[in-house]
Amino acid sequence: MKLKALWKNTVKHKGLLLLALPGVVIMFMFNYVPLFGLTLAFKKLDFSLGIFESPWCGLDNFRIFITSKRVIWRLLRNTIGYWALFTSIGMICNVGLALALNECRGKRFKKYAHTIMIAPTFMSWVAITFIVKALLNESSGLINSLLETFGVDTVAWYSSPDKWPVILTLVNIWKSTGYGAIIYLSAISGMDESLYEAAEIDGATRWQCMTKITLPLLVPLITVMLLMSLGGIMSSNTGLFYQVTCNVGILYPTTQTIDTYILNALTSGNSDYGMTSAVTFLQSVVGCITVISANALVRRYNNENALY
Repeated sequence: MKLKALWKNTVKHKGLLLLALPGVVIMFMFNYVPLFGLTLAFKKLDFSLGIFESPWCGLDNFRIFITSKRVIWRLLRNTIGYWALFTSIGMICNVGLALALNECRGKRFKKYAHTIMIAPTFMSWVAITFIVKALLNESSGLINSLLETFGVDTVAWYSSPDKWPVILTLVNIWKSTGYGAIIYLSAISGMDESLYEAAEIDGATRWQCMTKITLPLLVPLITVMLLMSLGGIMSSNTGLFYQVTCNVGILYPTTQTIDTYILNALTSGNSDYGMTSAVTFLQSVVGCITVISANALVRRYNNENALY
């Protein structure tokens, strides 16, 4: 009976299923087919034998990475630290910009503001790399030229690791805040207007409406966005950390993350595919456990804000 009901629903909604088919195929090809490559994390790859015939090596690939204590500490500190920094500051900027635009009464200005703030989202990291270089180049960069004009000593930006946490944070906020604000703004636009009308009748100011109505109603979305971002706690944007920094070795103490470490290992002459596969496997496992644990904690205190 269940199979019969399933077939009836399939025939009934065949148009929607056909519409979803390309997305399902793409997801299967790019998200599930490559999973067999995880076996590399437990093998000593021999190119002459191939993946399936290469000998198993147990957890040796994990040990190689974990025993490099100085390297792993630096990678974990940078990866998790930047995730926490980008997530906290990014969420404040996203919500703040969305609230500011919502309070803006000029429709024409609002339209132009939407276009301007979302434009960086569609720029490639290669283009952003050239923009950052034009600003920070030691000899001809705009910032150093301005410093010289005011009689201030120039800065060797690409030789100063301590400056890059701020630079990377600013670049990330500039590129991502527009899109993040649009998500929250769309949620605000769908809120019940009668709540605001009732508050205004009771004499509430615009600030009180924003803090007592808008922000509390945004909490479920903020929670969901935070839970979803937890899946990437062990990941980072290679475009930002590899391209924008130009992969300069002297900046590694504050710019090298797990993903850039893997990319460097894969592009080096002695590529250890087993070790890099083990590291990416660890990233996925930690991200999955973090999301499930955080979601269980949220569900315990407020079931409505949980993912499932």
